[in-house]
Amino acid sequence: MDLREMGPSTRNDIPVSVSNLFKRYKNGTEATRGIDMSIESGECVAILGPNGAGKTTFLRQITTELKPTSGTIEIFGIDAINEPYKAKQVMGVTPQDAGVFDTLTVRQHLELFGKLKGLDARSSRIHAGELIEGLELTNESGKRVGELSGGQRRRILIGLALLGRPPLLILDEPTTGLDPISRRTVWALLKDIVAGGTTVVLSSHYLEEAEHLCHRIAFIDEGKIAAVGSLPELRAGHPNKYRLSYLNGNEALPVPRVEFFADFETARRFIGEKQIDEYQLATASLEDVYFSLIGKRLSNGEDDH
Repeated sequence: MDLREMGPSTRNDIPVSVSNLFKRYKNGTEATRGIDMSIESGECVAILGPNGAGKTTFLRQITTELKPTSGTIEIFGIDAINEPYKAKQVMGVTPQDAGVFDTLTVRQHLELFGKLKGLDARSSRIHAGELIEGLELTNESGKRVGELSGGQRRRILIGLALLGRPPLLILDEPTTGLDPISRRTVWALLKDIVAGGTTVVLSSHYLEEAEHLCHRIAFIDEGKIAAVGSLPELRAGHPNKYRLSYLNGNEALPVPRVEFFADFETARRFIGEKQIDEYQLATASLEDVYFSLIGKRLSNGEDDH
């Protein structure tokens, strides 16, 4: 099955356009603070940031679940703030937390939600079958959802977002709780969906996920976009291009060391001067870029906001 056949019809409007977006809660907390962002058709964009940075608040405003204090949100030219129902019709959403019907089988679950999304019985059955195959749930298709593992249930939630072939997907931590094999199954599915022209916006704590899937990466911190661009663009903006990891053998107990260098020759000269025998020299990673911009290491927890 070629999941690129599940792509949306061509649209001329920009899938997501956000301008000067603010969200201020009653207690004074500002969860989003003047965010501006446009996402082009067929792009996959990752939203990265530490816990409480505002990632989930930002996505919940795009999906119309949370109304902003001020600013504008357009989804394919639709005013998502004033016409939320219309905006929801062109997107599929996987939230961080969502319930499923434990007594339904996997196939029944997907077919039911296909009908709720407006598909006729035949189309719902076909789409459910495609997603069961693409998410590698064929052996579980006849099992009740309540009997499945947490990772399998998470894959069902991703499948629900894909039903109806929406032109825009908003995925909040889509692979949280999945084992490495299941995570890569979802990655393969999403890559095929994006190749078919679907636009994907996802938040993640997995840097490898952003690197593997996304055309652009946006770092959000304290409710603001700290930087956005492709991985090469973000690396180009990082002052230190090379990362040297080595053990300091001059100490009684060798201590792991990390140094950064602006260019390759300076790094090689440092290795020679220090007479380092065992080392790893590589270009700066996405985490290095993130750390230089945000000053915090990503953690694999859930975003509080």
